[in-house]
Amino acid sequence: MPTSSERRAVVQRGADGRWFARPYMGTDRVTGRRIRPYRSWDAELTREQAQAECDRWAATFDPSSARDSSKRLSSMLETYISDPVNGLSDNSVATYRSVVRTMVEPTIGRLPYDQLEPWDVSAAYRMLLAPRSGKGLSPKTLLKMHALLKGAYRSWRPALGRDIMLDVPAPSPDPVEPFALSELDTDELSRALASAMSSRSASGANISRRTEALAVYLALNTGLRCGEICGLQRRDWRRALHDLHVVGQAVEHPELHRQAYTKGRRVRNVALAPAVEAQLQRHLDWQDTWLARKGPTALVVTFGPAGAIARPSTVTSRFKSLVRDLGLPEETVFHSLRHTHASWLLMNGFDMRTIQERLGHASVKTTLDIYGSVMPGRDQAAAAAFTDSICGGDTDDDT
Repeated sequence: MPTSSERRAVVQRGADGRWFARPYMGTDRVTGRRIRPYRSWDAELTREQAQAECDRWAATFDPSSARDSSKRLSSMLETYISDPVNGLSDNSVATYRSVVRTMVEPTIGRLPYDQLEPWDVSAAYRMLLAPRSGKGLSPKTLLKMHALLKGAYRSWRPALGRDIMLDVPAPSPDPVEPFALSELDTDELSRALASAMSSRSASGANISRRTEALAVYLALNTGLRCGEICGLQRRDWRRALHDLHVVGQAVEHPELHRQAYTKGRRVRNVALAPAVEAQLQRHLDWQDTWLARKGPTALVVTFGPAGAIARPSTVTSRFKSLVRDLGLPEETVFHSLRHTHASWLLMNGFDMRTIQERLGHASVKTTLDIYGSVMPGRDQAAAAAFTDSICGGDTDDDT
């Protein structure tokens, strides 16, 4: 085991300018791996400030656990989450840390990770699903904990000799039909967007209003996620190919930045209609009248002359205000635009494979699970078959 001085986490500058530390905390007797948790801090901090943050973080680790094969599950999960070798996205890291704090720690977090049994996990699920103060967690929320435990125990399987999560059934959320705007609501929204995108004023208020309208317009016409739209750079519009090359997204954790990959790490090309390309060109021409930093890497959606990344949470919040102003259904959220895009493609006869590729889903199964309930024709065929069987196909009102 290292001495206390050897164990002290010392911050260093990474290639991206951020401070980071990855101290050696000994060797785990079960896995045989060196215990080297990783964490990074904002580049704007001074060395002293970053070191202070690092010291507070390092103090949460118990060095004696490196000698103990029965290490607490929550501590082992934190090490798993923080290790860059596991390739978790920034959003996943933030989500999983919240899962450990709010779901794992209150239930099974203090149990030794190498002594946990499938029934322990199932019991934790039942506890979290049970009503507490009137309402328990939803199965959909609990799936985040299930995904974290599956990934962690898969990585620990070579050392532990088994994967307990293979015997733990995933929580089954009730199927929820995706909410899409109706034709009338879509028309109302489109008229409002066209009006907002027609003004060429460069006042701060109009920059916010018109840029928000462009973000909503792109989501409705391409099915892109909010983070993907906020991460679009000018060079991602490939004019010769008439598409958007979707390769990154804006994320807000651990701080706001453009991530060089999308959800699922899938690069895709989303074709644009001529009218959408024309609107995008008008937006960029208008943006040139007030944007200070231009060029291929300039962001398509930005709310100020400095060209800073737009927060996805800001875009979704402003859209909710627009929904209220237009009197759209209360359940309408920014992601409803993606559902609307996919639903209208289905209703106009496009196949699941095309929609899957356009939305960037990992598989056709994902697309089918989400949108299978809105596939057109099935209910109509059933209605016609029933009527034909009862009435013999005769629909004459005079008979």
